[in-house]
Amino acid sequence: MSQLSRITARMRKQAADALAELIDALVLAGIVLPSAGIDGQSAFTGRVLVDLGRARPDVVVQLARVIRAGAEALRASDG
Repeated sequence: MSQLSRITARMRKQAADALAELIDALVLAGIVLPSAGIDGQSAFTGRVLVDLGRARPDVVVQLARVIRAGAEALRASDG
């Protein structure tokens, strides 16, 4: 396996792990992003990206509420 193949494989695993963590968190909130997945390697940065896909407006509002509640909880715990 070439050095480039190893680097790309590592980046794809990092992206897949990040997506799995997000999906697990969203499941706790009852949110599903059905078209989320791993995108190809960016031509500009060389990074493998996570594509969050498309979602219905009501799902986006639900996601925003969960993010807001989590951000407020983090801010409150910081002092």
